Amino acid sequence: MSLVEQFNFVSFNSRQHALYFSQLLKNEGYDSQIISTPKGVALGCGLSVKFSPHLTSKVYNIYKQHRIPIVGFYSMKRIGNHSELVRIPLI
Repeated sequence: MSLVEQFNFVSFNSRQHALYFSQLLKNEGYDSQIISTPKGVALGCGLSVKFSPHLTSKVYNIYKQHRIPIVGFYSMKRIGNHSELVRIPLI
């Protein structure tokens, strides 16, 4: 049986923006984690903020309030050795 991991993340142009956004989420009480940007996203500073898919709309609302420069919102699904990366369109 293969291990399945699914998460969403926001990729940033600046390490400072990634750290700041992570702190904004923490201040709102949302679990998040600073991660190295997955290799499928070739742009940005190399840091992303990872969060649970069920928090996507709340995380997006915080992004809209603060308009921190980002590369984009993404969804990652890993099944065993296979990874599926999808860009989440911004509304």
